[in-house]
Amino acid sequence: MSSIVTVLTTVYNGLPYLKEAIESTLNQTYQDFEYLIIDDASPDKEVIDLIQSYKDPRIRLIVNESNLGVSETINKALSIIDSQYIVRLDQDDVSLPSRVQKQIGYLERNPEISIVCSWEHTIDSEGRRIRSWKKEIKDYGEFLGPILLGICPIWHPSIAFRSKDMISVGGFNSKYIRAEDFEVTTRLALNRLSAGIVPEYLLLQREHNQRQSIEFDNKQIDMTHRIQFEAINNFVNEAESNRLATFLRLNNTSKNKFNKNYLLLISRDMSNLFKNISIKQNLNLEEIRSLKRIFIKRIGFGIQFIKAYKFLPSFLFIPFFYLLSPFFFKGLRKKLASIYNVLQEIRIKKE
Repeated sequence: MSSIVTVLTTVYNGLPYLKEAIESTLNQTYQDFEYLIIDDASPDKEVIDLIQSYKDPRIRLIVNESNLGVSETINKALSIIDSQYIVRLDQDDVSLPSRVQKQIGYLERNPEISIVCSWEHTIDSEGRRIRSWKKEIKDYGEFLGPILLGICPIWHPSIAFRSKDMISVGGFNSKYIRAEDFEVTTRLALNRLSAGIVPEYLLLQREHNQRQSIEFDNKQIDMTHRIQFEAINNFVNEAESNRLATFLRLNNTSKNKFNKNYLLLISRDMSNLFKNISIKQNLNLEEIRSLKRIFIKRIGFGIQFIKAYKFLPSFLFIPFFYLLSPFFFKGLRKKLASIYNVLQEIRIKKE
């Protein structure tokens, strides 16, 4: 009988960190798994030599004839894996010894959960811990909420998931280059599947010394914005989606940002969004509360209580909004600083 668990690592070159990744998998406290390693046509032939040097019968090596990219390689794995659960490990990360045991145990105890990650330590190229990541997802509202804000609610380096659920939503989509993880997470949430986070540090996620280029970062940001817009657009029309996506990112570049009518429009859009999400996703009362808490944490109380002060004239209304929505102060300060600088230039010219 085959194992119910497959650990999956996709490889492209991968040296010098691949050895540590492989050994961290083979040394898990949970031992009954298949370890599928798919090499995506690495030019560095030492990679294959390294993988083949391990004689552990749990290792299954597949070598792509041509380079498919990470997303298509994962989809290839989904088409050949017949185990119930898949644990993903990137080629340069390290699974701590109890990772598989804790994550599979969590999925077994929580049949309503489709995908799970864990807390993570980030390490540098030398293996030194440089930061740590921890949070929680209490319910579906806390899973969907961050997505609508343009934030991935789970960390993909430490994910484990039910194979059937990932296959049911269509796997990864390589068209969303640089943001495939966020996009597939969004589809899981929109299909009313749930996520969780094991509240323990189970992975060392490696951050390389080489920084990604500005062009790479911009592509990722643009794609993330697209995914956020498409998620919101599942519940409200295109015009509302555009306004809300920009507003929820705390994007203060809009000339309407300090306009009372604009904020009243946002309030109406937000009401429509919550109403439609509640109906379409069949949220219970606690999930609705969780979703609203996520939004309030990002944008403050200004929109939530807008009906209580909308009678105020604009010159009082706007400061009151910012008083209730402090995270927008940054943009307001920039705008005031810009006005101040212009006035200073005018004064200097007059002098």
